[in-house]
Amino acid sequence: MKDDIMSCSKRISETASDPSYIYQIFTCVIENTRYIDRIRFFKQVKDEIDRIIREKQSPEIIALVGDWGQGKSTFLDIIEEYGRNNNLSVTRIPFTKLLDNPKNLLTFKNGVYLIDEVESSIDYFSEYQQEIKDFWKEIKELANSEGNSTIYLSMTPSAYSKVFGIGGYLYSLFPETYQALLERIRKITLGNPSKLEFLLMLDCMLKSANIRDSELLEYMDLPYWVIDQERRKYVRFFNDIICNNYPNLSKIFNELARSEKGIQLNAEGETIKLDILAKLENSLDKEEIEKLYKVLMSRIFTQKDMIIKQLENNIIKGFLVPYNKWIEVFPKNTQDYIEDFLLTYIDNKLFIFLSDDLEKVVYEGIDVGKVKEIVDKLRPYSTHEAYALSWSFFESIVNTNIGGLVVEFKSREIRDKALQFVNSSLTDREKELDAVEYFIEIQGIKILDKKRLNTYTRLLKLNNGKDSFNIILTKPVDNKEIEDLNNEIEKSVDIIHGVIIIESQVPTDRVIETLERMAIPYIKLTIPTPKKRQLLYLLFSKIYQQSKIRLDTIDLRLGDIKNSISSLLLEISDNINLKPLPIPKNKRLIQSFNWLIFYPSSKLSSTNEVFDTVNEIVNEKFRMYGAKQFHLEDIETASTFLEDIVIYFSNNKVIKTINKDYIDFSDFIGESLANFSRLFGGFIRQKYKQEAEEIVSNYILYLSEMLDSKKKDSKYNPYIFAYQLFSSDKKVGQNPTLDFFVYASITTGELAKYLNYSLVYEKIVEHSKKIKEKLESPYLHYGYFITAKKRGAAIRSLSEMREVIQKYFKNCIENKEIRLCYDYLYLSKLYLELLRKTEISVNEVEKIKSDIEKKLQIIETSKKYLNINEEIEESKKIREIIDMLENKFESIMNNIASKIQKINEEGKTEDFKKFLDYLLTVIGVEDNLNLYFIIFKLLKEVLNGIQIIGIEREQLNETIIGNIASLSKIGNQISRLEAIVNEVEKISPELPKLREAITRKRKKVEELIQEIKEMIEDYDA
Repeated sequence: MKDDIMSCSKRISETASDPSYIYQIFTCVIENTRYIDRIRFFKQVKDEIDRIIREKQSPEIIALVGDWGQGKSTFLDIIEEYGRNNNLSVTRIPFTKLLDNPKNLLTFKNGVYLIDEVESSIDYFSEYQQEIKDFWKEIKELANSEGNSTIYLSMTPSAYSKVFGIGGYLYSLFPETYQALLERIRKITLGNPSKLEFLLMLDCMLKSANIRDSELLEYMDLPYWVIDQERRKYVRFFNDIICNNYPNLSKIFNELARSEKGIQLNAEGETIKLDILAKLENSLDKEEIEKLYKVLMSRIFTQKDMIIKQLENNIIKGFLVPYNKWIEVFPKNTQDYIEDFLLTYIDNKLFIFLSDDLEKVVYEGIDVGKVKEIVDKLRPYSTHEAYALSWSFFESIVNTNIGGLVVEFKSREIRDKALQFVNSSLTDREKELDAVEYFIEIQGIKILDKKRLNTYTRLLKLNNGKDSFNIILTKPVDNKEIEDLNNEIEKSVDIIHGVIIIESQVPTDRVIETLERMAIPYIKLTIPTPKKRQLLYLLFSKIYQQSKIRLDTIDLRLGDIKNSISSLLLEISDNINLKPLPIPKNKRLIQSFNWLIFYPSSKLSSTNEVFDTVNEIVNEKFRMYGAKQFHLEDIETASTFLEDIVIYFSNNKVIKTINKDYIDFSDFIGESLANFSRLFGGFIRQKYKQEAEEIVSNYILYLSEMLDSKKKDSKYNPYIFAYQLFSSDKKVGQNPTLDFFVYASITTGELAKYLNYSLVYEKIVEHSKKIKEKLESPYLHYGYFITAKKRGAAIRSLSEMREVIQKYFKNCIENKEIRLCYDYLYLSKLYLELLRKTEISVNEVEKIKSDIEKKLQIIETSKKYLNINEEIEESKKIREIIDMLENKFESIMNNIASKIQKINEEGKTEDFKKFLDYLLTVIGVEDNLNLYFIIFKLLKEVLNGIQIIGIEREQLNETIIGNIASLSKIGNQISRLEAIVNEVEKISPELPKLREAITRKRKKVEELIQEIKEMIEDYDA
């Protein structure tokens, strides 16, 4: 800037008493025809001038809507002055004057009529109710009459809503013709001046003051953002600050920042945050301070030497492109707000600042997506390398006016009252929390309940229309309050779904650590003074009900806070609304996942290996068909396992795979299961406090059926708790996705990772070691069980089961993996149950042996009657079978197993199952599948005379079963023999004695005969 001193010989009027000056500015601004579509306010005025000079067949009625200070009076001033300069009839009249005789409206047939301050109809309605009704009645008639006139009704947005809205004056006066009348009244809403408009106005003001050096416009970025967007304040800035201090930029800055004149330009009474500015100034020398002022005033600049060391980390590097190139890309001015941030005036020309880090140059609530898409396209047209202050740094020093206030006032008096309320509440922490509460409500969130935990912390129960949840709202300011807050969170009896922390200078690391440990989402809000003021204005609107909220302005002024709160509430909603997993082909999630749960290793394995290993363990060594002991989906092949289970869980991020067909079991939990586990673990910590680990370990024992099933209904059941959290609208067990995630998170051990893993693991291991002592038993030798279904049959060996279980135990200990410990416990439970049945079976067999021995004794008794000394073949065969069962039982089982394997291979399993069912029914052992017991029971029943058919057809004739079945004739004979013996013994209890006596006498006779023979031989000799 030149060093000549400017002298303002004539002050510009700040009021509407002399509209000629603003009309002069208007005509100057719109001379820039290439920018006409980019100047918001003056473009609207120009469009209306074009309208009023066109011939009309009937009056046009226009509602001119704008808040206090947004230019309604300026708009009318320009129209009025235009009419005066162009011999056009323009009549300007306050609304209250028309109330004297509303019928005068009917004379408004030609010309332009400016009816000012229509919002006063709201204030005076009770006093002039009839007159106001008459006014609108005449407006209605005028709208339906003939004439070449334009009538402007100037009013605030609040007044427009109360007059023209549903339920407003017009609706109540003319319910039948309301819609037709509304269509006849055009609405013009005045917006804030764009930065381009502001610069063009200042340029025109400088020209009117005979200053041809426009370099000052390079430093008008800061004034644009801090001065209330009102014409009179722009004029006051020009009169009192620019005129009096030009060309000294430092003086202009200090007048704007520190003087009463500058502070009056901002409704919040602050243009620059002086405490922050002073700290920065104290670290600089005089030359650096001057550079600081210039950088703050311009915000966008090209001189690299203007960057002082203290600003280096807050500088964004970019480039300038001519404004006309920008217009070519965005001809329809769809990037209004972004343009205001990027527009700058350098070397007497307008440019747009662009950068790869564009989002750091604009306000956080502005969408830079479309602009960033064309940065590279515009780069070839760059003319200068340029620099910009990051917006976050700029706003930390400057009290910016982005979009004005978030509330609209009925009158200036109410606005002044609101300002007083805000200023008196700035240091009131409870008012700040109240304001944030109300801001949450504005977003459509209901506060159902509120607990004041202390002066700086509230627990709010919220409802978003679908879900209810609890959040903590807090602002601790010292270490003691941090400690108290931490204790409140840890000891809360209410579940906390989220936390909003309003940041102060005190570190919140301790609280954040607790929140993360409990998986409680949180946000930290930084609320600088300008935003705090806006929130307090909102609170004022709630308390006094004398202002209207501007939702569009909220997005601009408080968009970052709104977005932060919205993101927290969205995260909470996502947390408690578990996304359903798609239905798998087999429709059963837990049964499918068990294929992975029961893999006995933590190593990297192919899916083929996983399928083969689990199939061999579960289906070939443990599973008893027809029993609900195992929950494992029926999968026939490794390829089906891969396609229907592995790929399904991988696609839904339940597990992670490597190259699709490899799983690293040391790290196989996918994102969705990990997230649920983290969240559920946090909720469990909140609910059960120090008992959390015990609750989870007990539930693992319950799932493995090592605890009494009655405990599933206990208040300490995390499964029931999960339904309270994630699916309260359904009965327990009716949400398959939730059932699955609870099961998977616990059995994999993933949930325990978000608690104290060691405590959970140690309790499971402690129980496992106790179980290990019970695995050994003298009855193992007899632990064989037969099982069959239509598609397969098999023999299960307890000895083989024990070998498998011991491997699980070894891996459980070595890998410290809860999943493998769970497998060990679950399989041990099945093993011990079969071992118990084996023990019972062995004891039952002892009774059966006794019964068989009685049968054999009948044969021995019969032999005595018949005086038979040699061993009976049938009796010998029975004793050989018993001896084989006692001494060669394992060999017998292997023989039966090989026969069953052959039956399976030949596809005759269904017939075999029918035979087995028949056999067990005939001998009466449907509830015991222990083969040691079955075979002895078969032997007993055959000896009782039962005949077994179909042995040959089932290929069992060469097994012990066939051998026993072949004794059916013997059984019948023994039965008949038993009946005869019983009858004989019944008829003559002494018969055995007589027979014995006869035998003795016969023997005596034989001895005597022999003696005689010897004597005769001696005689002959």
